[in-house]
Amino acid sequence: MARAQLKHAFAVSADSLWAMIGDFGDVGKWSGRPPEACRHEGSGIGSLRSLTLDGGGQIVDRLDAEGPRSYTYSIVASPLPVIAYTATMAVTSLGTDRCELDWHGTIEPDGISDAQAAEMFEGFYRYGVGLMEKQIARRDAST
Repeated sequence: MARAQLKHAFAVSADSLWAMIGDFGDVGKWSGRPPEACRHEGSGIGSLRSLTLDGGGQIVDRLDAEGPRSYTYSIVASPLPVIAYTATMAVTSLGTDRCELDWHGTIEPDGISDAQAAEMFEGFYRYGVGLMEKQIARRDAST
């Protein structure tokens, strides 16, 4: 079993970051992806989101748990080399205009080593955090 984790501090309030990333079914708010690239079925625990990748592949995630400024999800279908993957995104306040995102997951790889799986998902997390920072910068530039 591999583990991946990324903690990243943002120069926005925890409420502001959570307003952007806290909707499990709307990855487009922080990724900039068009609405048709992320479909959401159902509501609450057990709901599914389907993310269409640039190459046409699709990842289907299930919402497993929700908490204050956190949610846990698992992959139920994907082209990725994994048998199982579960992750949590959690936002913690670091003061009035600062917060930290802790994005971590466990991976059961398929055909790759634990180290390769951890590196792959930490790369996804870094990419996602970069997209979040871009959305924050766009919002700040427009105000």
